[in-house]
Amino acid sequence: MSWILSIEHSSHYRYSLASDGSLNEARMLPQSDRTQFVLERSLIVTPSAHVLGYQDYWGTLAHVFEVHQPHRELSIIARSRVQTGTATLPRDPSPPWQHYRDPVFDDTFAEFLDPTALTLVEDSDEVVNALELLLERPNPAEAAQWASDLVHERLTYEAGSTAVSTSASEAWSIRKGVCQDFAHLCIAFLRRLGIPARYVSGYYYPDQEESIGEVIDAESHAWVEAWIGSWLPLDPTNQVFEPERYVVIGRGRDYADVPPLIGIYRGGGTSTMEVHVRVIRES
Repeated sequence: MSWILSIEHSSHYRYSLASDGSLNEARMLPQSDRTQFVLERSLIVTPSAHVLGYQDYWGTLAHVFEVHQPHRELSIIARSRVQTGTATLPRDPSPPWQHYRDPVFDDTFAEFLDPTALTLVEDSDEVVNALELLLERPNPAEAAQWASDLVHERLTYEAGSTAVSTSASEAWSIRKGVCQDFAHLCIAFLRRLGIPARYVSGYYYPDQEESIGEVIDAESHAWVEAWIGSWLPLDPTNQVFEPERYVVIGRGRDYADVPPLIGIYRGGGTSTMEVHVRVIRES
């Protein structure tokens, strides 16, 4: 099943004093791939700035821009229209566990097997027991789904309970977090099992009524892809993955590889930021 989703992601900065200039990098626009087809996309920066787009190391579309004139406000608006659900979920049997123990396999997927600061989960009796149960699954595909389900059951979604610097171990300990914590913890378990896993950043259409034409307030979303012969998407936050509801912006090892917007500015005093994401299902 294929949908067309229209997304507007706006970020608005206000400075207490005029800024002399700023340098920024945005990852807010999608690319066409096997999971989606981009119909339109645009990035609008105010004050006007020259915007340069490029693919980063992980294949994500990034845009850099500098604002040289003095300004008290900075606005970045990313708009896109995307046909979603263009690929079905993997159905072929996953490779057996022994395939994942091959040194060549480890070399090929090293960057998605090594833990990062955000995807570390420290050993405890509870963690070790969970890993042992996951390793008893007959194949890596089932283990990956069980890992996602485990995180969904373990954590409670609570906005504001964590920060972008919160690690998987911290989320496991406090038993709550937001979507990026669910993703980091799921990735931590998958990598401990020897299953390559990557972090996916994008958008999710949350309205279960599927109201065509209505504006839905949303936010950036994070989920996971596990390698089981091909990349299997898993959403430990929502548990069930329906491809038509998702728009991919970027992929990487963890959140630090795909932040929507980062930058530095000169002068300007203190700053505040407002972020709004709106999604419309067109068909």
